[in-house]
Amino acid sequence: MNRDQIRALIVETVVRPASAAKDVLAVQVPRNALWTALALVGVMNGLYYGLLLPSAAAAGMVPVSMANAPLIVTGAVLTILVVMVFLLTISGRVLGGQGDLDALLKITVWLQGLRLLAQVAISIVSLAIPAIGWLAAMVIGIWGIWILVVFIAAAHGFATSKGFGTLLGTFVATVFALSILSAILGLGVPAGDL
Repeated sequence: MNRDQIRALIVETVVRPASAAKDVLAVQVPRNALWTALALVGVMNGLYYGLLLPSAAAAGMVPVSMANAPLIVTGAVLTILVVMVFLLTISGRVLGGQGDLDALLKITVWLQGLRLLAQVAISIVSLAIPAIGWLAAMVIGIWGIWILVVFIAAAHGFATSKGFGTLLGTFVATVFALSILSAILGLGVPAGDL
């Protein structure tokens, strides 16, 4: 894909997600390249969070231990992405979907990449005009969930309602896995902060 095709696919993802999902799923990419792309997206997300966490910790929004451990946060992001791919595949199969690991890898890499671009844009806007940045984050967050549901449904070949079910099951399982990972890594809120 060249730059113009990627730009067109980004626009299509936002305005016609069902059509964009078919285009993303039709791209032939070897599985090892998909895993590499997922790792790259995870590392870039980790770097992004690494830049934001110190100020979030100073504002009391996250534990200082998390802000002081960017490599652990990056590792956690990578782990969550990998777990999410497997859970999206399994949850969809439980609901009768036909999506395989490659299909869920494709949509995860694509949508997580777009999510990162959106977060960076929102951060820049928020520095200039915080109220517009907050509003943009809300709108993009809600629309992003819809796009994800549509992509999940396309990957599994079933109705959008089952896409919601798959996402819900994956979310619950991911939160559970994240809480275990946080406890293991000691990233929980210290007792003195409660």
